Amino acid sequence: MPAHRIADDAEAIDVARQLAADFRTGALLRDRERRLPWAELDALSHSGLLALRVPRSHGGAGVSYTTVGRVVATVSEADPSLGQLFLSILLANAIVEAVGTPAQQAELFGKVLAGWRWGNGHAEAGGPRSGVTTTTLVRRADGNYVLDGCKFYATGALFSHLVSVGAVDEVGRAVTAVLDRHAPGLSIVDDWDGFGQRTTASGTLVAEGVVVEPGRVLDSERARAISGSFGLPDLVHSAIDLGIARAAADDAIAYTRGRARGHGRAGVQQAVDDPYVRQEVGNLVVRVHAAEALLERGTRLFDAAQGGDAAARDEATVALAEAKILTTEAALLASNVIFQLGGASSTRAQHGLDRHWRNARTHTVHDPVHWKYPLIGGHYLARGRLA
Repeated sequence: MPAHRIADDAEAIDVARQLAADFRTGALLRDRERRLPWAELDALSHSGLLALRVPRSHGGAGVSYTTVGRVVATVSEADPSLGQLFLSILLANAIVEAVGTPAQQAELFGKVLAGWRWGNGHAEAGGPRSGVTTTTLVRRADGNYVLDGCKFYATGALFSHLVSVGAVDEVGRAVTAVLDRHAPGLSIVDDWDGFGQRTTASGTLVAEGVVVEPGRVLDSERARAISGSFGLPDLVHSAIDLGIARAAADDAIAYTRGRARGHGRAGVQQAVDDPYVRQEVGNLVVRVHAAEALLERGTRLFDAAQGGDAAARDEATVALAEAKILTTEAALLASNVIFQLGGASSTRAQHGLDRHWRNARTHTVHDPVHWKYPLIGGHYLARGRLA
């Protein structure tokens, strides 16, 4: 079944809404029983949404990053594990567009347009601090390379057709090897046992003597300097957290309206008439809408910064850091308030409301926000004004 070609931004958002309606139906059961979303990922592949950022010059829709944020948030509202699987392919697209040769772009963009899924293997466990890469890509006498190393949090790799693996070459430069999912020497282990985002299959990837052709090696170091991918992780993570916040807030409101009882001391028959309940719901709605607004602002500035100067990139980076802070807070608040409003009965397993908190708590620590406050503060102190 060939993949559909998304025509423009409006169609991308419409397709995302249609898919989200289907994904929402089985999300609770997939989480409860850790049913990996093979059918849902096939639907994503065939929908054309995975090719959102393939440039128009190569047959793609080349949609804006503002649309990307809306699409990821829409899918994540239905199932944030599915939303998280967008990041790998979006980053890969950005790197291929920035530093890929014409031959690499033709091959790799063609595969994405055909519905191929793209996972990643970048983060490594252990070591004194995160972000250190020990995986190596060494050139052989015959011109090919050999990849060796172990990765954790290899989100989406289990489901993929292509896998980007971060490594360092002989002189310590950052490079990316693009592997076929079943390349000899590549093992992907389904050992992710986190209590949230359970069906991302973010487990272990092991590369033992994997042979990589030169045409499948990308210069990550150069891509970081010239590509527009600098703020993409914050953008996508924020959209995922916003989706979690929306879903939890909707369930909180629905449960309060349909099941929560008025507290005896409040002097009301229904929870919806309790002033405290109304205040909590009002506060929650304001926080979620504020998070939406900051993400929209961040994605607009990120679009404007593509191909722009360092000042424009800094502005977008700070704006997306602001969005990441508020979407994190909104997701954690919504997934906690749901029980505060619903009472003890809302914690029953049959409702599955705990999945929102587990997903929010797990996903929001992928990129902790505590270091973003000084980044933002330093930016505005150097500027001397808000705008």
